[in-house]
Amino acid sequence: MKFNKIVLAVMAVLMMMGTPLAAQDGSDTVKVVYPLDFVDVKRVHFMLNTLNNLVKHYQKNLVDYEISIVAYGPGLQYVMKDFKGTGFTKKPYLTRGGPVGNGTQGRLSALKQLADDNLRIFVCENTMEKKNVKKEQLQPYTEVTPGGILKLIELQREGASYIKIR
Repeated sequence: MKFNKIVLAVMAVLMMMGTPLAAQDGSDTVKVVYPLDFVDVKRVHFMLNTLNNLVKHYQKNLVDYEISIVAYGPGLQYVMKDFKGTGFTKKPYLTRGGPVGNGTQGRLSALKQLADDNLRIFVCENTMEKKNVKKEQLQPYTEVTPGGILKLIELQREGASYIKIR
Protein backbone atom coordinates (compact mmCIF):
# COMPACT_ATOMS: atom_id res chain seq x y z
CA MET A 1 0.00 0.00 0.00
CA LYS A 2 2.84 2.38 0.90
CA PHE A 3 4.53 1.61 -2.45
CA ASN A 4 1.37 2.59 -4.38
CA LYS A 5 1.18 5.94 -2.59
CA ILE A 6 4.82 6.69 -3.39
CA VAL A 7 4.33 5.79 -7.06
CA LEU A 8 1.20 7.97 -7.27
CA ALA A 9 2.99 10.88 -5.59
CA VAL A 10 5.96 10.62 -7.96
CA MET A 11 3.63 10.42 -10.98
CA ALA A 12 1.69 13.48 -9.80
CA VAL A 13 4.89 15.50 -9.39
CA LEU A 14 6.15 14.41 -12.83
CA MET A 15 2.84 15.34 -14.45
CA MET A 16 2.89 18.79 -12.85
CA MET A 17 6.47 19.33 -13.99
CA GLY A 18 5.88 18.03 -17.52
CA THR A 19 3.32 20.60 -18.63
CA PRO A 20 5.31 23.76 -17.89
CA LEU A 21 8.47 22.28 -19.40
CA ALA A 22 6.69 21.41 -22.64
CA ALA A 23 5.27 24.92 -22.92
CA GLN A 24 8.62 26.57 -22.14
CA ASP A 25 10.59 24.78 -24.82
CA GLY A 26 8.02 25.57 -27.53
CA SER A 27 7.35 21.94 -28.42
CA ASP A 28 3.62 22.63 -28.63
CA THR A 29 4.04 25.54 -31.06
CA VAL A 30 2.80 24.95 -34.60
CA LYS A 31 5.30 26.39 -37.09
CA VAL A 32 4.46 27.03 -40.72
CA VAL A 33 6.36 28.73 -43.56
CA TYR A 34 4.98 29.87 -46.91
CA PRO A 35 7.25 30.91 -49.78
CA LEU A 36 5.99 33.93 -51.73
CA ASP A 37 8.03 33.50 -54.89
CA PHE A 38 5.39 33.90 -57.58
CA VAL A 39 3.61 36.77 -59.31
CA ASP A 40 0.21 35.15 -60.01
CA VAL A 41 -2.32 37.22 -58.07
CA LYS A 42 -4.83 34.34 -57.89
CA ARG A 43 -2.24 32.20 -56.12
CA VAL A 44 -1.48 35.07 -53.72
CA HIS A 45 -5.17 35.44 -52.83
CA PHE A 46 -5.43 31.68 -52.36
CA MET A 47 -2.37 31.79 -50.07
CA LEU A 48 -3.93 34.65 -48.08
CA ASN A 49 -7.19 32.68 -47.76
CA THR A 50 -5.34 29.69 -46.33
CA LEU A 51 -3.36 31.93 -43.98
CA ASN A 52 -6.51 33.65 -42.71
CA ASN A 53 -8.10 30.26 -42.09
CA LEU A 54 -5.04 29.05 -40.17
CA VAL A 55 -4.80 32.15 -37.99
CA LYS A 56 -8.52 32.11 -37.14
CA HIS A 57 -8.43 28.38 -36.38
CA TYR A 58 -5.36 28.64 -34.14
CA GLN A 59 -6.73 31.68 -32.31
CA LYS A 60 -10.17 30.10 -31.81
CA ASN A 61 -8.63 26.89 -30.47
CA LEU A 62 -5.95 28.65 -28.39
CA VAL A 63 -3.12 26.96 -30.30
CA ASP A 64 0.32 28.54 -30.04
CA TYR A 65 1.57 29.21 -33.58
CA GLU A 66 4.30 30.87 -35.62
CA ILE A 67 3.65 31.58 -39.29
CA SER A 68 6.29 32.96 -41.64
CA ILE A 69 6.06 34.22 -45.20
CA VAL A 70 9.31 34.46 -47.15
CA ALA A 71 9.05 36.87 -50.11
CA TYR A 72 11.69 36.58 -52.81
CA GLY A 73 11.98 36.81 -56.57
CA PRO A 74 8.80 38.14 -58.21
CA GLY A 75 6.89 37.77 -54.91
CA LEU A 76 8.79 40.73 -53.46
CA GLN A 77 6.40 43.16 -55.19
CA TYR A 78 3.61 42.15 -52.78
CA VAL A 79 5.42 43.63 -49.78
CA MET A 80 6.61 46.88 -51.38
CA LYS A 81 5.09 50.33 -50.87
CA ASP A 82 7.29 52.30 -53.28
CA PHE A 83 8.37 51.06 -56.71
CA LYS A 84 10.32 54.08 -57.97
CA GLY A 85 13.72 53.17 -59.45
CA THR A 86 13.26 49.43 -58.89
CA GLY A 87 12.92 46.49 -61.23
CA PHE A 88 9.22 46.27 -60.27
CA THR A 89 6.20 48.27 -61.37
CA LYS A 90 3.15 48.86 -59.23
CA LYS A 91 0.28 46.68 -60.43
CA PRO A 92 -3.41 47.49 -59.85
CA TYR A 93 -4.05 44.20 -58.03
CA LEU A 94 -1.70 45.26 -55.23
CA THR A 95 -4.14 47.88 -53.92
CA ARG A 96 -7.46 46.89 -55.56
CA GLY A 97 -9.50 43.75 -56.09
CA GLY A 98 -9.66 40.47 -54.29
CA PRO A 99 -12.44 39.23 -52.01
CA VAL A 100 -12.65 42.41 -49.93
CA GLY A 101 -11.57 44.88 -52.61
CA ASN A 102 -8.43 46.23 -50.93
CA GLY A 103 -5.94 44.24 -53.02
CA THR A 104 -3.21 41.92 -51.92
CA GLN A 105 -1.34 44.53 -49.89
CA GLY A 106 -4.45 45.45 -47.90
CA ARG A 107 -5.10 41.79 -47.19
CA LEU A 108 -1.50 41.20 -46.11
CA SER A 109 -1.65 44.19 -43.81
CA ALA A 110 -4.95 43.02 -42.28
CA LEU A 111 -3.54 39.53 -41.81
CA LYS A 112 -0.46 40.93 -40.07
CA GLN A 113 -2.70 42.97 -37.79
CA LEU A 114 -4.85 39.91 -36.98
CA ALA A 115 -1.93 37.57 -36.28
CA ASP A 116 0.35 40.24 -34.76
CA ASP A 117 3.72 38.80 -33.64
CA ASN A 118 2.65 35.28 -34.62
CA LEU A 119 3.16 36.22 -38.29
CA ARG A 120 6.54 37.31 -39.62
CA ILE A 121 7.15 38.39 -43.19
CA PHE A 122 10.72 38.03 -44.41
CA VAL A 123 12.12 39.69 -47.52
CA CYS A 124 15.08 38.43 -49.52
CA GLU A 125 18.02 40.83 -49.55
CA ASN A 126 19.43 39.14 -52.68
CA THR A 127 16.27 39.99 -54.61
CA MET A 128 16.31 43.51 -53.20
CA GLU A 129 19.85 44.04 -54.50
CA LYS A 130 19.05 42.58 -57.93
CA LYS A 131 15.95 44.75 -58.31
CA ASN A 132 17.43 47.87 -56.68
CA VAL A 133 14.91 47.88 -53.82
CA LYS A 134 15.79 49.84 -50.68
CA LYS A 135 14.55 48.92 -47.19
CA GLU A 136 12.53 52.17 -47.09
CA GLN A 137 10.52 50.92 -50.09
CA LEU A 138 9.22 47.89 -48.17
CA GLN A 139 6.11 47.69 -46.04
CA PRO A 140 6.91 48.42 -42.37
CA TYR A 141 5.91 44.95 -41.18
CA THR A 142 8.68 43.21 -43.16
CA GLU A 143 12.04 41.89 -41.99
CA VAL A 144 15.03 41.64 -44.33
CA THR A 145 16.89 38.32 -44.46
CA PRO A 146 20.12 37.71 -46.43
CA GLY A 147 18.51 35.11 -48.73
CA GLY A 148 14.96 33.86 -49.20
CA ILE A 149 15.98 30.26 -49.81
CA LEU A 150 18.36 30.39 -46.84
CA LYS A 151 15.50 31.60 -44.61
CA LEU A 152 13.22 28.81 -45.86
CA ILE A 153 15.87 26.21 -45.03
CA GLU A 154 16.49 27.75 -41.61
CA LEU A 155 12.79 27.80 -40.71
CA GLN A 156 12.30 24.21 -41.85
CA ARG A 157 15.29 23.10 -39.78
CA GLU A 158 13.59 24.79 -36.81
CA GLY A 159 10.55 22.59 -37.39
CA ALA A 160 8.33 24.71 -39.67
CA SER A 161 6.06 22.90 -42.11
CA TYR A 162 6.66 24.09 -45.67
CA ILE A 163 3.42 25.00 -47.48
CA LYS A 164 3.70 25.66 -51.22
CA ILE A 165 0.72 27.20 -53.02
CA ARG A 166 0.29 25.96 -56.59
